[in-house]
Amino acid sequence: MVNVLIFSKGALENGRGGEISYIELALGLKKYFNVSIMDTNVLLGKELLTEAVIQKKLNGVNKIGRIYFASFKILNRVFTIPYPWEIIRLYKKIKKYDIIYTSLGNIKINILLIFFGLINRRIRFIIRYNKPLSSENLLSLYNIKIIFSILLFSIFKRNFYHHTISKHAKKYLDNFYNPNNVIHIIHGVELDNFKKNAIEVKSQEILNFIYVGYLDDIHKGLDVLIKAIINLLEENDDLPVFFEFCGAGPLKQKIRELEHEYPKYVKYHGYVDNINIVKFYEKSDVFLFTSRREPFGRVLIEALAAGLLVICSKTTGSIEILKGKDFAFFLHELDFNLIKEKIIEIYNIWLKDPDKYMKLRELAKDYAFQNYSVSQEILMFKDLIDRIGKNNV
Repeated sequence: MVNVLIFSKGALENGRGGEISYIELALGLKKYFNVSIMDTNVLLGKELLTEAVIQKKLNGVNKIGRIYFASFKILNRVFTIPYPWEIIRLYKKIKKYDIIYTSLGNIKINILLIFFGLINRRIRFIIRYNKPLSSENLLSLYNIKIIFSILLFSIFKRNFYHHTISKHAKKYLDNFYNPNNVIHIIHGVELDNFKKNAIEVKSQEILNFIYVGYLDDIHKGLDVLIKAIINLLEENDDLPVFFEFCGAGPLKQKIRELEHEYPKYVKYHGYVDNINIVKFYEKSDVFLFTSRREPFGRVLIEALAAGLLVICSKTTGSIEILKGKDFAFFLHELDFNLIKEKIIEIYNIWLKDPDKYMKLRELAKDYAFQNYSVSQEILMFKDLIDRIGKNNV
């Protein structure tokens, strides 16, 4: 049987979409292969998952420890580097496996993987691309690091396969790698906790909006959303709407201030884990997605699975998932006035045409369940690993 190691370059305790997807993938592949999971001690903020919760989610998947990094700060930037003895320990761990699945990391880690592939030609690596492949500033450090890593893997390519979660990313990477080794696999979401067929009228008296995600403006555009909500509430007295926020991040205090200023209209719940978040989705009507860039958007699928309409900015991920869908209300640009207009547009549908509103919700839910279940993702990965195994004989 094929031995598969899933290697998270951050601590599973981070509890973000990436870490959750690693856990779900390990659990799903366990039915077909010998699967283990390993992480590092790199925390990106507050610890959101405890070790006990992680073990419960893994449900018997073998966690073989973690690799330890030193961290230091220079000019307010945090840098991490593995301890030298940890590099040796990492190689001793991975050489026991046939396939290593991980994500495109920083240049140091990418060079290590290439080195391991050179000294052990048997191992095959699958590299996941789950972040944007470019930023708006062409000469940014982010862009330079991404293109350098891609060029490195294009030179030392024998042991490597590349997994994209968007068709757009595959099309881009096909320019650098053998297209047969660039595989687009959907990013499935565990939908078992959502009610598959139930579409209920949530409220005839108030329209509920929800934001779920990291609370920042640089990536998530939250300052623009806050401004839109304030402007909407100041212009419309006693509008029957309510806004809920779930998440953590640097703009947490701004959300608390918004809640304090408008307690009748705003509620902040803090971070909510991926099991309990379902009840927040299912009591809401409209999902607010204001990311400036996003290669996929796990929260979009979760919102659709709960039958929510979506107000969304145009990102690679949102366009790929929602283009041409009547239940998606796209913003031509991330502007507070446009957000406000979309809120009013959906409000008028809800108020004046409830049949249309319910039909759109049904379409949203059906679309998520038919196209983005984690079971579909697992089967696609099984096919990929089987193919790699045959090619490696």
